[in-house]
Formats: sequence, structure tokens, C-alpha cells
Amino acid sequence: MWKLLIADDEPKIRRGLAKVLPWEELGIELVGEAENGLQALELAEERKPDILFVDICMPFVDGLEFIERLRQTLERSIVIVISGHDEFRYAQQAVKLHVFEYMLKPVMKSKLETVVRKAISELEQKRDKEQKLEWMDQQLKTNSVAIRDTFLLKWLEGIIAPEEIHNQTAFLRLGWVDAVGMIAFKVIQNVESGKAMRVWDRDLLEFALKNITEDLLAGNGAGNHVVLNDKKGQIIVMGCLDSYNEWLKLGQKIQDKMEALLEKTIIFEQQAVESTEELPKLYRTLSRELSSKGSLSPIVILTKKFIDRNFYMPSLTLGDVAEGVQVSPTYLSKQLKRELGLSFIDYLTEVRIRKAIQLMSDPLFKVYEIAEKVGYSSQHYFSSAFKKVTGTSPMVYKKGIRS
Repeated sequence: MWKLLIADDEPKIRRGLAKVLPWEELGIELVGEAENGLQALELAEERKPDILFVDICMPFVDGLEFIERLRQTLERSIVIVISGHDEFRYAQQAVKLHVFEYMLKPVMKSKLETVVRKAISELEQKRDKEQKLEWMDQQLKTNSVAIRDTFLLKWLEGIIAPEEIHNQTAFLRLGWVDAVGMIAFKVIQNVESGKAMRVWDRDLLEFALKNITEDLLAGNGAGNHVVLNDKKGQIIVMGCLDSYNEWLKLGQKIQDKMEALLEKTIIFEQQAVESTEELPKLYRTLSRELSSKGSLSPIVILTKKFIDRNFYMPSLTLGDVAEGVQVSPTYLSKQLKRELGLSFIDYLTEVRIRKAIQLMSDPLFKVYEIAEKVGYSSQHYFSSAFKKVTGTSPMVYKKGIRS
């Protein structure tokens, strides 16, 4: 039942209001009567009424001051002023204090009942809204991962309108700043046997992949999120770029641990963007590159992985890589040319320069240090290779990033 409090300094008025309507039939319980504003405050704090009848002129604390103080603790309560004063200034102040109705004495029974029923309707609407919000909050807590994943996939696939994105990212507490990194992972067919996985194997692996990735990211900041795309069989990892270099290491770290645990071949692509608005475009790019990479032969996939992990070695040769993937150098050279359209040395150069470009975003690294980190013992040779791939020198490229 809704609770009613009457505050008026005239006993006759209080008695009349207490009996004027069949309160119980209306679903209302009279929880107290106050003869002054101070007593009304004490009763309101103790009994927390939903509806209050308040007179303007009362001893100790007048009606308007009472309402003002009441609003600090019982904001949702409905206040109906019943006053003998029809002065405009009182009504004006009452409006400012969000009084539900300002009624003049003597009050007609029918008029009071109409106002009370309106007040009950208002309270019911407020209650329903609060219950709905509470239910939504509970649903969000219970199904937060599923809701978040659905939103992220729709966003990345361009289904959600741009104007909705900001509100939903705040509602789902994604915790992103502008710069965001993305890594796309995929389980491919068993490289060693060349046999495709059965559907149920793939589903189990994708589930395991998602859980392993989330575990690895657990201590890595609140802004990291892992999404499973069932249609494409991809795992998308997105997170804040607190440290760009740490983000670059993350993809390899996750791949190593997942392959060790699952004993399956995992391929991945990763990039970063300066604005969250660029994420859908980045998602399409990484998905396309991942699909292209996944269509390669097992030997070329292993070769790419071997080079990606050992590119920093200055003396890395075709023979070293061929031995690492257990085929002859001649066969490997032909496969790389056939599937990638590149010779071994051209592919190795591309990998090294791509890694060098990633490192150039860090202003602490000098050009000669970057050259050494990507496998060039000669800065001159590095500059020549860099210009061949990018069309500009490392120094000019680095200055362009800074500006």
C-alpha cells in the first residue's frame, strides 16, 4: 500500500483529511499526522511516506521550507499542498519545489479524490519504471558478456547507427579511450595432418580460444574485450593502447600460449587505430587478411609463422627457414612464389619493414636501434630496404609520424 502523511497545524483539518476518502480502498495507508513542520520532518524521515498533504503556514518550520528539506531525502515522494493562502508567491515557490498539486481550502471531496488518483497513477508509473530499470540492470549483469559481444559485433559489422554508439559504449562500460588496438585470431585446419576439423571440434576450439584469451587478458586492464564471431570463426580482441609496444607483443604472446594449450595452429593479424570510429574499417581489413592467410597451404602458413618469430635474426636464410619447417629450400622457394607472389628475401624484407614501421611510433627509438631490432646490422642497408618497400627513407617517415 502507498503511505500517506498529513501535516497541518489545525486539528480539525487533519481529522477531516484523515476521514474524507476511503483510503484503504484506494490502496493507501495513513502513517502519521503532524501539527508542525518539525514534527512532519521527523515523521517523514521515520515512515517515508509516498504522498504528503502539507499546509503552508505551520509553526517551527513552514510548509515550503519543509518541502525543500524533504526533497533532500525523499525525492520521489508526491507533495500535495492544501493551503488557505492563494497568494501567487506561495504557488510560485511551490512550483519550483516540484509540488504535485496546489489546492486551496476548503477542498472539495471529489476534487481531492481526483488529485489523489492522479498521484497514485504517477507513483505506479515511477514504480514500474524503477522496476524495469532494476530488471534491465539485472539482465545486464547476468547477460553482460552476451549483450556486450552482440553490440560489439553489430558495431564492427556496421549494423549500429553512429549516433547510438557513444551511448551504448557508455552503458556497457567498455572503458575505451580514443586509441584502440585490435587482434583477430582464427583456428585453422591441422597443419601437420592437412585434415580439416570437424564442425563440433571447431566450435569447442573457438569456445576454448575465447576463454583462454580472456584469462590471458585478465590482469591487462579494464578496457580489454574478447568477442567470438561464430560466422567467421574468429576471435576479436580489442583493448586500450596504454603502451603501443606492449600491444604489439600481445598478439604473439596469446598465439604462443593458445597453440601450446590447444595443440592447434592459430593465425592472427593485428593493428591499431587512433579513433574508435575507425574500428569497423579495421575489423574488415583484419578479417580479409585473416581469410587470405587461412587459405594458404600448411607449409606456407608454418613458414610465415617461422619468419614472423625469427625475422630479427640478421643471419636468417632460406635454408634456416626450410630446415625449421622440414622441407627443402628449393620446394619452399617455389611455394612462397606460387602462393605469396614473393621470393623468400622479398617476404622477409616486407616483414622486417612492417615491424620497423610499428616501432617507429615510439619516439624513444632511434633509426639505428629500430634497424637492429628488425634484423639489420647495417643502417645503410636498412634504409635502402625501407625505401624500396615504402618509397621514402626511415628518417623522413619517422618525422612524418611526429608531425
